[in-house]
Parts: sequence; structure tokens; C-alpha cells
Amino acid sequence: MVKSAFAILAIGAFVFCGSAMAEVKIKGKNDQSTTVQGAVLNAAIGPGASAKQNLSSNKGKVNIGGDNKQSTKVQGAVLNAAIGPGAKAEQNLSSNDGK
Repeated sequence: MVKSAFAILAIGAFVFCGSAMAEVKIKGKNDQSTTVQGAVLNAAIGPGASAKQNLSSNKGKVNIGGDNKQSTKVQGAVLNAAIGPGAKAEQNLSSNDGK
């Protein structure tokens, strides 16, 4: 049962992979937390494939004007992979990534 649920999640990650660059503005306290017991998989396969993964993260035009606390706890594995010519894997855990 768990293996089939994990397989469905993995297939969903392949199908719905991708994200828009969002503008993130936080003017006060920001507390993000991710707890995973098991595994997190994000993968893209093929020429020019792109795998982007953000856990407890702010991605985009990040502007924080106050406190910020981010935490990620994983008991298992985190995998972010891009396989193929020109493929790119990008991963952020408990971080801010932006301009």
C-alpha cells in the first residue's frame, strides 16, 4: 500500500513538475516547517529536463523585512534529480532563493 502510494506521488511529480517565479514579500515573522517521515522525490528525465524542489523555502523575488525561521526535518531521504543531456536539478531546503 505504501509503495503504491509512493509510486503515485512519484508519477505526479513527473507530470506536474514546474513552478512559476513568484514574488515573495514577508514584512513580519515567517515560520516555515516541513517534516517528512519517509522520502521526498522530485525528478525530471529527458533532454533539457529541469527538476526544482523547495522544502520550507521561499523562491522568487524574496524580500523579508522581519524575522524568518525555516526548518526541514527528514527521516529518510530527499532526492532531487534531473537525468538527460542539458538536464538541471535545483534544490532548496529551509532556504530563501531569489533576486
